[in-house]
Formats: sequence, C-alpha cells, structure tokens
Amino acid sequence: MEEIIKQLNEWTKLYDEGHPAVSDKEWDELYFKLVAMEKEAGFSLPESPTRKINYEIVSSLKKVQHNHLMLSLAKTKNWADFVNYFSNIGSGKDIVLMPKLDGLTCSLRYINGELVSAETRGNGQEGEDILHNAKVIDSIPNKIDYKDELIIDGEVICTYKNFENWNEEFRNPRNFAAGSIRSLDSKVCAKRNLSFICWNVIIGFEENSSFIYKLGKLNKLGFITVPWVSTFDLDAKEYIIEKSKELSYPIDGLVARFDDLAFGRDLGETAHHPKSAYAFKFYDEEYETILRGIDWSLGRTGVLTPIACFDPIDIDGTVITKASLHNLSILNELSGGYQNVGDKLYIYKANQIIPQASRWEHQSDGIELSVPLVCPVCGGATKIQVSDSGTNVLVCTNPACQGKFLNKLDHFCGTKGLDIKGLSLATLEKIYNWGWVNTLADLYNLKNYRDIWINKPGFGIASVDKILNAIENSKDTTLESFISAIGIPTIGKTISKEIIKYVPTYENFRELILEKFDWSTYDGFGIITSDFINNFDYTEADNVFPYLSFKKIEHNQTNQLNGKTFCITGTLKTFKNRAELQNKIESAGGKVVSAVSAKVDYLINNNIDSTSSKNLAARKLNIPIISEEEVKKFLTF
Repeated sequence: MEEIIKQLNEWTKLYDEGHPAVSDKEWDELYFKLVAMEKEAGFSLPESPTRKINYEIVSSLKKVQHNHLMLSLAKTKNWADFVNYFSNIGSGKDIVLMPKLDGLTCSLRYINGELVSAETRGNGQEGEDILHNAKVIDSIPNKIDYKDELIIDGEVICTYKNFENWNEEFRNPRNFAAGSIRSLDSKVCAKRNLSFICWNVIIGFEENSSFIYKLGKLNKLGFITVPWVSTFDLDAKEYIIEKSKELSYPIDGLVARFDDLAFGRDLGETAHHPKSAYAFKFYDEEYETILRGIDWSLGRTGVLTPIACFDPIDIDGTVITKASLHNLSILNELSGGYQNVGDKLYIYKANQIIPQASRWEHQSDGIELSVPLVCPVCGGATKIQVSDSGTNVLVCTNPACQGKFLNKLDHFCGTKGLDIKGLSLATLEKIYNWGWVNTLADLYNLKNYRDIWINKPGFGIASVDKILNAIENSKDTTLESFISAIGIPTIGKTISKEIIKYVPTYENFRELILEKFDWSTYDGFGIITSDFINNFDYTEADNVFPYLSFKKIEHNQTNQLNGKTFCITGTLKTFKNRAELQNKIESAGGKVVSAVSAKVDYLINNNIDSTSSKNLAARKLNIPIISEEEVKKFLTF
C-alpha cells in the first residue's frame, strides 16, 4: 500500500506540473487496486489519495484573521522600471524571477505535519476559511513529513488545459478558480481539478533564509512550487513565459524578489506591499471603440480629470462607455497633444477592474476637442499647473467653487471620513443649493432647518430625522477618522492611524503642524507626505473640531509597552494567531515588526531554546527572548 500510494502521488504531482507520466487508464487501474487493498486491510494510510475524497459541505465561509499580513505587490508595466527597482535598492543581491500566477491567493498552515488551516487572501488582514475545499485539492497534501510550524502562501489556479472543459460556462480560469475554491460544497470543488502552486514560505525551514532553499524544501515535501530562474534579463523573462505556457499556467505578469529573505524583511513594507518584491504586469486585452467626447470631472482639491466618452464596448460582461484619462500629461501622451471626435481608442480593463485607454489613433475629419478654459461646474477660470509628481494637471482657480466644496463635503461625510449615513452627494447638492451648508461646521447646524426640510420634495419626517440622528452620532468619533475626513491630500485611514500613534489629541497635531514638524522622521512617512500635512489649510477643520468628541484609545494603566518593539516567531498557545497578539501589543502602545534587528526590544517565542534564525539573531544582539506568558505579565490583557 505504501509503495502504491507513493507511486500514485508522484504521478499526480507530475500531472499537475504538466508532465503526465502515465495515461488516465493506468492511473485508475493502480488507484482501484489500492481501494481493494484498503478494503481488505480495513484501514487506509494518511497520504492515500483515497482519503482526499472526504467531501464536506459548509453553511457559509467563515471570516478568519490571518496570522500574517497578506499584502499586494507593487506593480509596473515598464520593463526598465521593473529591472531598475532592484538595482536601486539591492545592487549585487541575488534576484529570483517567477511568473505572476492569475488565480486566487491562499495561505496554508501545518502544525505537526497536519494541515490545520487554509484561507483566502481577502483584504490582506482577513480572509475566508476554505479548509474544507483545500483538503480535496490533490496538490495540497493533508499531511507532510515536517513537525515544526509551516505557513506557506500560494495560488489556487485552474490550468488552461483543465479550463477547456469549462470555458463555455465561465469567462476565464481565474474567475473559475476563485468561484470553485469558495464553493460551500467540497464535492463541487473536487470536480474542478484545481491546483495549488506555492510561491512563498512565511514560517518554516528557519535554518536558512534563502527563498530558493525554502522552495526546494517544499518540493521535497510534495508541494508544487512556482517555476523560477535566478537570472534577471529578457531571456529569463521569455523563459518564464514559455515555461508557464508549457505548464498551462494562467499568468498575468512576472514577479521578482530578493533571494535573501532576511534582507527583504529588513527593507520593510508599506500598508499595501512589501518592498522586497515587485511585479511586472502584462497589458490586458484591448478593445477598439470610437471617441465621442471628453468630460472633465472636478475633485475636492480643484483638479479637473479628463474622462474619455466613447461608443459602448463589452469587456468581460460589463458595458463600458467611459474611462479616466487621469491628467493632462497622460492625455497628451496618449493622443499626441490633440483630440478629435471620431478618433479610435483602444480600451482595456486594468487588473480586470478599471477601464483604461492604452492607445489612440487619430481620424482626420473629426471635431477637434480642446481643454476647457473655464471650470464646467462653477465657470471660474482654469489653469494648467505641475503637480507634486511632476505631471501637468488642469485646475479650477476659483476658491469659492461649489464643486470643490461639494466634493470635500462628500468626502467628509463618506466612508473614508465620518461615514454619516443618508448624506449622499445628491442630498448634499440639495442642501448646498438651499444655502444651508457653506462650511463643514454648518453640517452640525442643519437641525435648525428641520421644520423646513421635512416639507421639501423627496423628504419627510422619517428620512430627515434619520439623517439628523446620523449627523448627531458622528460627533462621537475618533481622531483617526477626523484626520482622514478633512481631506489632506494622500492622507487616508492608513496614514491617519499612524499619525495618532504619535499625537494623542488634535491640539497636539496642530501644534506640530504650526512648528512645521518633519513627519518623515517617523516610520511610514515620507517627505512628500510630511509636506502635505504641514501645508494643508486647516481652517475648516479647526472650525468643525469643537463640535466633535473623540473616543479615547484605551491603554493599559501601567503603560509598560509604550515605546517597546517586539518581534513574534514560532507557534502561539494562548492567542489565536499572531494578528491577535500584535493587536494587543499595539493597543498597549507597543510596536511589532517582522524581523529581528538592533531596534527590537524583545523576541517573543514560546520555544526559547529554539535554534531558529530569529532566536540566533536575538542572542547575537543580546535581545531577550520571552514567552507569551511573560508578555502577559507586562499588563493585564
């Protein structure tokens, strides 16, 4: 039985890699021989392919917090930028090039050799539990010969070869794979012949920090790993593309990363992506259409964005009639500096979501279009100016432009601001035209107009009171939400969350701005971000501030974690996962990083005697290694 299981699993692995060694008939004959032997013996061995078919139906996919951040990748469509990125930040370091698989990113976790969790990427912090389906994918072993904790990230894909049986029913392999792995019935998933391709080790094989070494260890455990090369040139690019075609893998680009994982961790990460890897994205399929005009959309900062309007086209089941042209620089680069009604446009969906124009072909007999000299919203004069990123943008120069204010008001009330339910842009336009709101602070005086408002067309007592209650409730907010709501360029919820780590009150925040504080001295802030914070006009914010009451962030009374930096490794016992422990530490004023360095105050590892790379680094730097229980002694969680 052991010999047959080993042979069947090897044949399955070769099949998934695109190199079938035997016919389906030969595989089936040996498989059914195994079934008969297991029936006679009265048991089956752990790695038997017969044990894979243990179908499970769940009522819903549970949301789960990841034990590590599953970030996106920074991307480019320019090959020179792709290559230069690595030479600029890590000259001389070995680079690994591999395909960017077009499927659904998932993470697997093994404890004592057993698969204990499988999760979709979701938003990077929270995903969905798909363990019931992972257990029936042949390329995901349920048991492995590795006793330490192992966490690996990879891609669930459907090969083009397998997709041929489904392409009349589904649009592309990616949507097919994503829908299949998220099925509530694992029997449905099992029929879809999905594959799991590993492309990263998060925890495991700590004796070596080489990315290539860790992929090799995964191969030996029976996993399929992403094809890779350790060269970084156009020949390598063509090799990966051809290899992916040979394996029938759907890909939408290439990914390069540093082989030295410790070096990559030291580079750090943004809220969106790690700095140790970069993606080169292929262009998507183009669709030809005819330009009918250009609209100009006004943003809250006064920038007018050109929007191409064209004949309807169907892209992946969605009818598209408009696409952003971003700014004057991109518009002129695409069109050559002039635009005519009737020009041919080529449109694609960037990342399968956002309509973009990729090419522009002029027709000689169309009406010429020009950049507007006045704002289409307020009629004020426009001008061309250079933005901070060096691009030409068209702006409305009228400081009293109602379009600017309405967009600012809409942002303040929206989900990226104070999230005041019921105040849609359409409603805000009405109350603005009635003369009731001319500043952000005026929102909190709208109750004075209640008796008039309830008699306005389209409103009534119930709807008006609902809006007024939402406005009243928005007074009880957080400093983080308020800073995000006031509309500082580039400052959203992520940066706002970082700001409040350093300034506990709005008064403290304004004091630092008046001093022209250099925010780039803090982690996560750059010079441009610092300038945006310091140069913003806070008149409106200062006027609305007295109406609000900020919720206090509860810190432990001992404050013993304030200013302390922690690194977490190994298996946790008390906490569900690392994310939970990290949240507890950060809520008490501490900081959690992913790599051991001289800046770390404590390494948390329940196995203090471990010879892992992080433990060895901590000992070398004289950093105390403590357990979960010792962390809990700092304060009462």
